[in-house]
Amino acid sequence: MNTLLANAADQLEEVAEASGLTISGPMVIAEFELFGIVFKITESITVQWVVMLFLATLFIILGRNLKLKPEGKRQVAAEMLVTTFVNLVKGSMGAKYHRLTPYIATLFMFSAFNSLSCFLGFRSPTADVSVILSWGIVTFVLVQINRYKTGGFGRGFINFINPLNFVSEFSNPMSQSFRHFGNIMAGFIISSIIYWALGSFAIAIPAVASLYFDLFSSVMHAFIFITLTMVYITNADLTKDPK
Repeated sequence: MNTLLANAADQLEEVAEASGLTISGPMVIAEFELFGIVFKITESITVQWVVMLFLATLFIILGRNLKLKPEGKRQVAAEMLVTTFVNLVKGSMGAKYHRLTPYIATLFMFSAFNSLSCFLGFRSPTADVSVILSWGIVTFVLVQINRYKTGGFGRGFINFINPLNFVSEFSNPMSQSFRHFGNIMAGFIISSIIYWALGSFAIAIPAVASLYFDLFSSVMHAFIFITLTMVYITNADLTKDPK
């Protein structure tokens, strides 16, 4: 099996070299050494900061000078956005988890806009497995917090070490992260291949493909990611466990 995979990898590398089409990881923009450790600032990190600044500016604009009764389209849009996520969290997790609404909303928008950054010519940070895995780890931590908060330390620990739960506790964030990364990366690769294959001979087909793989897929998988996050957190609520 390993021999077959190695041969397949060698063949793909030969095809890539012959065709001139290469797909590499995020570009390293700068690096520095601190206490003997080399830190690298990659394109993924830089784009995420750009997205954070954009979202922060957007939220400041939408939340500025709010009135008790909306007087403009800006406040109406802000209220619609907040109401959408409030209803989503309430419907999926229950009213007791309403405090997680800002996190769920931020996670969705951060994921979607990071994926959509490809329209500006950047390499999407969501095509970097380390980025998505870090989000999965945050979800894992929230799941554990909710388990011990709702069941206490003793009951939470027993539930955690249960053979049926123990494996899923570590597989859930991994599957959640790699599902998101895999789909975004697959779309990135397919779009790149289409652009490379058609080149300047066609514009419409690559544009339509990009519209699906980059726009629709970005929003859809951001929604899937927050849905799984909400499911994992609520499933760790031991107050719902009759045992």
